[in-house]
Amino acid sequence: MKGKTHLMIGTAAGITLGVNYPLETAIVIIASSVVGSLLPDIDHPKSSFNQKILFIKNKLYKTLIYSSIGTAITYYGSSIDDKLLILLGITLILTGITNHRGFTHSLLGLFLYTYIIKKITIRYDIQGVYIGFVAGYISHLIADFLTKGGIELFYPFKINISSPIKIKSGGFWERFIIKGTSIYSVYILWNHMKIGS
Repeated sequence: MKGKTHLMIGTAAGITLGVNYPLETAIVIIASSVVGSLLPDIDHPKSSFNQKILFIKNKLYKTLIYSSIGTAITYYGSSIDDKLLILLGITLILTGITNHRGFTHSLLGLFLYTYIIKKITIRYDIQGVYIGFVAGYISHLIADFLTKGGIELFYPFKINISSPIKIKSGGFWERFIIKGTSIYSVYILWNHMKIGS
């Protein structure tokens, strides 16, 4: 699915969770869900995220950048004996060297990225980030599971799985999802504001 679709689904997931929390925490949950919903596509050089940070949008440059950053973080983490930084570095290296819808779209990628986020939120006592990030990340995997391309859920095993019912990227059902999640998000926010007033 397209980045815009993941963004809208992640926003809807964040709003669904966030309305049950105080405003400050709700904003963090929604923002974290949006980030989580976009993050799995950092394995693609032309993803929404990489459009902002990569000067050259191709696979070789993506591999070079993420592997270099991951190696530097791993080295620094080793020098100060910080296991979380080492794990982050290794995760970024894996992100750099794998194909689209591989590692970051797998249970292993989900586990590593959400584990890192959980440890960061505990270390720095940040409320709401973990729950939002997990919701967004899972929403991304489910959405891509529904497409013809599917996902390598059990990476490193190169088995692509997808739903029996497939949604064409850019097709009617994807546009329907964008509109549906937009209406849903506005409805939930509107009802929550009415209840709160």
